[in-house]
Amino acid sequence: MHKQLKAGEVSTQVSSWFPSSNFVTTGSSITPYGFLLRQTLLSTGTVKIPSDIKWVYAICVGGGGGGGTTVGGGGAGGVAWGWSLAVPTCVVGAGGAAGGFNAGGYTRYGNIIAGGGASSNSNNNVLGGGGGGGYGGNGSNGSTNYWGIPGGFTGSSTSLNGFIGSGGGGGYGHTTIGGAGGNGGNGISGGGGGLAGLTGSQTNIGGNGGSGLVGGGGGAGRFSTTLNTGGNGGNGINILTGAVTTGGVGANSASTGGAGGGGGIAGNGLPGVGTVGGKGGLGGGGGGDGFTHGSGGDGLIYLFY
Repeated sequence: MHKQLKAGEVSTQVSSWFPSSNFVTTGSSITPYGFLLRQTLLSTGTVKIPSDIKWVYAICVGGGGGGGTTVGGGGAGGVAWGWSLAVPTCVVGAGGAAGGFNAGGYTRYGNIIAGGGASSNSNNNVLGGGGGGGYGGNGSNGSTNYWGIPGGFTGSSTSLNGFIGSGGGGGYGHTTIGGAGGNGGNGISGGGGGLAGLTGSQTNIGGNGGSGLVGGGGGAGRFSTTLNTGGNGGNGINILTGAVTTGGVGANSASTGGAGGGGGIAGNGLPGVGTVGGKGGLGGGGGGDGFTHGSGGDGLIYLFY
């Protein structure tokens, strides 16, 4: 059974972001004006909708991509919204797990589908997910979302930063030049920052995650004999309140600087700590890169009716 939070209820997980009013009174570009937020779905399972409700308005957020093990920050999960027939089941994507190249899972309610963010330069982000940061070359491109808005291209050796798109492109990661890795592209869902990994005495600074409704994870700094600094996670926006959800700050380290996780639509990204990347915020934040990387933030579904 999935976990459900009805309007007005709180828990330790959501007490900092759940709205104090049952009504979304001002609305936003994607929230339905004046409708009640009835349920927040945090995991896959059965959904109980009153029998007289035939249509619901759903906002779906995919899981954020996991930050790599010094291979670039994770892309943010995609976001999709709109009206759907009321259905009795849902799929909520988990954030990409620690270890390897783990993309976030997709989230679906009825006909509304949001893809997960990519991990590093894997190209398995779909339906709006941000691209993962690179680690010795290009990251991955951001993807086209549910509404057909194109994703942004990844950065390159001549233009390090990822490009803007529905899913922002991942930043370029390099091991042959000094300075900072490429930043993830901004978008509805930000791309992950690229690794900075040149061997030598210069300071290596990982790229920052891209910002948007959901932020991408930062890239790590590694292999400098002087100072390695992880990039910051990109910022997101709490779509219920309009408040910024901040990306975590990258850490300094003599070996590998862990990067911050991206802000989700429902929680802040965690900072890098030493060589460990920060976890992405609840609601699709991308995981931060590090020697031990941060996992992506889990997806969620808001139901209004």
